[in-house]
Amino acid sequence: MGIEAFGVSMQIVELGVFQEIKSILTGYPYIRMGSVEITPDYETILGEYSDSTHFIDLQLSREITSDICTVAVRFSLCSYESIDSIFIDLVNNILSSFEADVWLMTSAIRRKDNFLPGDSKSLIVALPNEIREMRKYWQNRFGTKQGTVRSDDSFSFVGAMSKDVVQPS
Repeated sequence: MGIEAFGVSMQIVELGVFQEIKSILTGYPYIRMGSVEITPDYETILGEYSDSTHFIDLQLSREITSDICTVAVRFSLCSYESIDSIFIDLVNNILSSFEADVWLMTSAIRRKDNFLPGDSKSLIVALPNEIREMRKYWQNRFGTKQGTVRSDDSFSFVGAMSKDVVQPS
């Protein structure tokens, strides 16, 4: 993932919660989860939040040998800004049920890329500023056009090629 999307990866501390987290995600009215893909090492489900105006990518995975579960969520930075509160609510809902090590997938602020279990309140407070700064970085490079955009379509939406991208320093 690069500068086109904002996301977090949450490695859940409690073991054996894959099905429980899947139930939380499928309990959202606008989330659809795909079928389980299994490799020798991982069990993974891709999903999407879609209310026809906003898209959020989801990936729920479980390392088979350790039973460690990870939830990754991301959205396009050229989405309408109203996606911010939906994204934060989704992350907060997961973290209010489970302690997790949380990593920001990209940060323009670069103050804190990782939040430890027990830091979920600090993360939720930090997310609006992190999102705003990453969006500002994106808009400075690619313009302020916003719309209903999936993460994988961000560059084409603004008429850019992914080879034109330089990561934030």
